[in-house]
Amino acid sequence: MAFVSGETILSLIGKASLYLRFRDREKVRHELVKKYEGQFHNAGMVLLFDLLMALLAVAVVGLLAGTIFFVATKANS
Repeated sequence: MAFVSGETILSLIGKASLYLRFRDREKVRHELVKKYEGQFHNAGMVLLFDLLMALLAVAVVGLLAGTIFFVATKANS
């Protein structure tokens, strides 16, 4: 049974995201060299980090909104 490493998964995610964004092999190569040091792995890491930061921001806003809601409803009681 073959196991897939995390680096392989990140490379596939990075490759898929760049090809979906630019759809041209030359543009993908240019962006890969310019921003991601020529490695799809780095593009996958950046995408994963951005996704986690977005989820964290949603969680913090939700927590703040919940806290404000409960404080406001408790004050009216």
